[in-house]
Amino acid sequence: MGACPHAPQCVPCPFRGLAYRAQLARKKQRVIEAVAPYSSLAPVEVEDVVGSRDLFGYRNVAKLVVRADSGGRLRAGVYAPGSHRLVDADGCEVQHPAINEVVSAALEESARLGISAYDETAREGDLRYLVARYSAWQKRVLLVVVTRARRLPALAALAKAISRRSRWLGGVVQNVNADPGNVILGREWATIRPPAEIVERIGFLKLQSAPGSFLQANVWTARRIYETVLAWSALTNDERALDLYTGVGALALHLATAAERVVGVEDAPQAARDARANARRNGFHNARFLDGESHRRAAELADAGERFAVVTVNPPRKGLDPAVVETLPHLAPRRILYVSCQPESLARDLERLATVGYTTIRVQPFDMLPQTDHVEVLAQLDRA
Repeated sequence: MGACPHAPQCVPCPFRGLAYRAQLARKKQRVIEAVAPYSSLAPVEVEDVVGSRDLFGYRNVAKLVVRADSGGRLRAGVYAPGSHRLVDADGCEVQHPAINEVVSAALEESARLGISAYDETAREGDLRYLVARYSAWQKRVLLVVVTRARRLPALAALAKAISRRSRWLGGVVQNVNADPGNVILGREWATIRPPAEIVERIGFLKLQSAPGSFLQANVWTARRIYETVLAWSALTNDERALDLYTGVGALALHLATAAERVVGVEDAPQAARDARANARRNGFHNARFLDGESHRRAAELADAGERFAVVTVNPPRKGLDPAVVETLPHLAPRRILYVSCQPESLARDLERLATVGYTTIRVQPFDMLPQTDHVEVLAQLDRA
């Protein structure tokens, strides 16, 4: 890769320019420091970080703020931490080049068509965010155009103009978000150019993902994590598994290759629909997906007398709902496998799980986002 056009000002990549071995050492140290304060984790040795195959161009999603500069040119980037100062992400090295090409075309064609950038102070303007998602399997980019108002006739012309400039463009979807603040997506969707979802291949799975559904940003590392979870689960074909915070079902469907039956729980309705579609797409009839909050569904399953040999969890950054921790022993799993994007909340939850009878056996970090300080972690807990 060439020199990043935004280095060293681009704050999302603080490890840019650091040797990769040193990046992995820093990430391992972060996990070590996260578990250090907890007595139940004292015997646990943090493994070396599993590195990423790709160090640049790996990121398959970009969520970018759109603003106009002093000359009226449309710019896309991210906010510097703790501020609303925009840091350019045009030509970002860690994003797949297809994303960069589509975003650049979207900005230039929007300006040409008179689509104005949103002004958060005046609360005026059309275009608030661009969300671009790339499928390495389809070799297409799904573009989400987030606008302040529903009615924007130029969007159809924008989709056609981008498609003329970039062979990478797949579907174009409008999302409407009129609410002030930093939440990117609103609740209203409209398809401008189909298809309205993207399909990615992770290992043996072909996974459909709608624009608002979560999918890991580094497909290669995600595959390594899912394969490791499956291996560590040691499931047999007469055992059942429960996957909480299942997303589009990637982890649950890996478990379905070995288990008698798998239940996945997801609170985002669209992601739950994607998970069901993915079970059908990949021919899994032993996977069932439930809508709803994980702590509520887990409690319902426990009250109904359901028991699972293995429970997997992949919560958001804040970690497990305390009610999930309280409910897990009632589901009687012999093993819990916890995937986390936040080592600090993971360590806290591992300590909480120790108080309800689960001992942390091993902790394995993975590098999901090279050049950043982010680290993904998998922990195995066994019933004491």
